[in-house]
Amino acid sequence: MKRYTLPNMEKKISLQSVGKESGLNWVGDFTYRRPTISERGLIELMKTRLNGDLLTIDPNIAYLNAAIAHLRFTLKKYPDWWGEADFGGALYDTNIIVELYDKCIDFERDWRDKVLGGDPDRVEESDERSIGSSAESDQD
Repeated sequence: MKRYTLPNMEKKISLQSVGKESGLNWVGDFTYRRPTISERGLIELMKTRLNGDLLTIDPNIAYLNAAIAHLRFTLKKYPDWWGEADFGGALYDTNIIVELYDKCIDFERDWRDKVLGGDPDRVEESDERSIGSSAESDQD
């Protein structure tokens, strides 16, 4: 039976950017990890809390809220200033949040391309059973 391995779920991201509103130079190294199912739920919950029940929320604010919620649960290592800035929520420089979020989303896109692209180098022979195969065989 073939076993499929997944690409690395983490990426180190470096940021060096000047805040458009504050003029501060924001520098730091981050470790991004793809969200688990549980973390995806927490991201959605936080996004909903930040957006409220507003159907007419400004699209730019909704995007920032989505970015802040996503970054809060997916950045596993970050510089002190990021934690002190409430994981982006207390910043005035929206360009810092957007730049960091865009780097994470680029990694997500690349990761999905590797998985869904059918890269044969990611397949290796194995006698191990895949997840769910034992439940299926028990029903036979």
